[in-house]
Amino acid sequence: MLMPALATIAHDLAAMPLLTASTLLLLGFAALSMVDGVYLHLWRYRLWARAASRREHWLHTARALLFAPIVLLVFASPTAGTALWAGVTLLAVDQVFEVLDVLEERRSRAGIGGLGSGEYLVHAMLVTLRAAAIALALAHRPAAAWAFDAALAFGSYPATIVTLVHQLVPGAIVVAALHVWLGVRRPQPLSARGPSGSARSW
Repeated sequence: MLMPALATIAHDLAAMPLLTASTLLLLGFAALSMVDGVYLHLWRYRLWARAASRREHWLHTARALLFAPIVLLVFASPTAGTALWAGVTLLAVDQVFEVLDVLEERRSRAGIGGLGSGEYLVHAMLVTLRAAAIALALAHRPAAAWAFDAALAFGSYPATIVTLVHQLVPGAIVVAALHVWLGVRRPQPLSARGPSGSARSW
């Protein structure tokens, strides 16, 4: 029973190479985002608690709120027409927030020595994974899907991909809610050292 099921999954994934590659890249992006967005930003650097970093935290919060709808509209199903363009619009808004985040980081992190080499590396990997996942997800769609008057979806995605991508949504909602909850808390006076007492730059 197991081997035929695995063979069916492998066949379905091989039939849609662009979509399969996009999904794998998205999963890698999501995993690395947990390191960057939760461990580094919220726990190690506690950006939400530093008055100088509050603007950066809210930019991160905005992007966290956008992630779940982007996943649903761009990656989780074969959207087309206005649904596809809604996803593309959210991607554009997310890109604006990312640019503002980059511009804010120098001021925000000045009091803790700026971004360390490790975090720069994580950010570079995240940009690469995200861009590649988006490009492949959009390239998978036929030209007809981009018409504004097209049906809201075309065809169907393999159940394996649908299941994997939908698993990201509950976690994305929890992370976004955590960002909001921490954001409304009052900033706390903190030293330039992390919770463990180690240097904050990584």
